Amino acid sequence: MKNRMSRCAALIGTVLSLSGFAQVCNDVSLYKNGEAGKMETASMTFPEAPEWNANWGEMNSGGMEALTPPYIRLSGMKDKAGDWTGLLSFNKLPITVQSGNVALTVRATQKSKFGIWLVGDFGNSGVKFFDLDANKTYSLKIAVAELLGNSAKTVTHVGVGLFDVPAHQYTTLFMDDVSVSCALSSGSIAEVWTYPYSDLNPKNPQREGKFFSTQTPMTSAAYSEEKRRKIADSTRANFVLNESEHYQIESFPNRTDLTPQSSRDAWFHNMYLIDRNRLRDSVIANPKGLFYEANEYAAETDNREMPLLIGNVDYAYRFCSDSACKFVQMQNARILQAGFPSARVKGSRLKIFYDPYFICTNRNSLPKVEFYAKNKWQVLEPMSEMLLEFESAGVQSIKVRLSEGGVTINQTLFVEVK
Repeated sequence: MKNRMSRCAALIGTVLSLSGFAQVCNDVSLYKNGEAGKMETASMTFPEAPEWNANWGEMNSGGMEALTPPYIRLSGMKDKAGDWTGLLSFNKLPITVQSGNVALTVRATQKSKFGIWLVGDFGNSGVKFFDLDANKTYSLKIAVAELLGNSAKTVTHVGVGLFDVPAHQYTTLFMDDVSVSCALSSGSIAEVWTYPYSDLNPKNPQREGKFFSTQTPMTSAAYSEEKRRKIADSTRANFVLNESEHYQIESFPNRTDLTPQSSRDAWFHNMYLIDRNRLRDSVIANPKGLFYEANEYAAETDNREMPLLIGNVDYAYRFCSDSACKFVQMQNARILQAGFPSARVKGSRLKIFYDPYFICTNRNSLPKVEFYAKNKWQVLEPMSEMLLEFESAGVQSIKVRLSEGGVTINQTLFVEVK
């Protein structure tokens, strides 16, 4: 990928240089021997607040693994079965992590399903679950990449939970020796890296390749050279579709029955219909290339960040002016649609970038982009970003509005939040 160039050269660059990675990748102990901390009460569903310097004696399993006081103790009982969760803050948080492991020692007084995750401005990471036997001490190690992907992230809290706890069962969870094996020091990737916006006129069809080092081949044209010349003699349009293709494009923004995958595929398919019906080459940027590059960036961020794809193209379509379709006329139309390069979002937050690079257009003006978030329409300016937050996992809808040249389109996009 070309702009592993930026990540591996411009971003890491002088940080690594001759000094070596070890100088910026440090072991950090978050909790050991009763260090202070707190639990965010707004999100806590544990029955009781933590005891941060608990001493219930040294506990081990057959002399093999030991839990030595002081340690964190979380206890309680509820009259209904359910999940107990909370976000832990430590004095050494926030820290920036990339690769390495999160480690901790845990023990529960009842057979339990234990979960751990990381929290930051990216939202919640995925949850790593462990089945704990009663009164057995475990030394757990979780790869940061398994929770956050491969890009650097700033962590503000550690989330912990006991899941499917039975009703009327008093349960105690002990934790100790919470640490991170690879925290990045000042000047690291997370502090240096910013999204590389492109200051270009999106009407220019030329793209140097933002995240790919090789150009994506163009879609094969639907018309032969002879037919292209013949049609071009009768219209000033650069793209001519048939009537059914036009209606497919026109109906998409109003669809509310799309799955996340079909929502993601629709932008690609609609722009494919435009591009394949071209009468002339090199009129717009290659939509297939833009889609693949945006998807590459999203994958590199573990689908937590995505460039917004926009198609804004004037075209014409042929329609029958009589029932027997003996007479065919041309009608002008325009596609103005947005899309995401991935159907899935990792974590509870999605960062969206409005980069002119990812606009496929034959028009001079940038569309106005608005997202409906926090109960109001919010403008996403060109060369800027917006953070969308989701209240739960599963299929989520995102409302977006595009306006340009007297045309306004309201869309509902769908994603699956994991």
